[in-house]
Amino acid sequence: MDEDLNKLLLNLDNEIERKCYQIKEKKKDEKAKKLFMLVAFLFLTIPFLFVFMGINILIVCFPVMLFLMISTIILSPIILRI
Repeated sequence: MDEDLNKLLLNLDNEIERKCYQIKEKKKDEKAKKLFMLVAFLFLTIPFLFVFMGINILIVCFPVMLFLMISTIILSPIILRI
């Protein structure tokens, strides 16, 4: 009886590891999606706030372009996987 139980546990071990990996990847993807949505929301609202505060939008142009380049490089694998 113990032998059968050990064989069953050995057979299920790989499946358990695979399922744990899938769950970790799913949580990681959900976290990345939430971060992306937050950054997109901030990207849309911050320029409006600058305009209402009277800050020239051209001063912010270079950091915005830098931000766009970096975010595209970092988030493109996540976006393309969706």
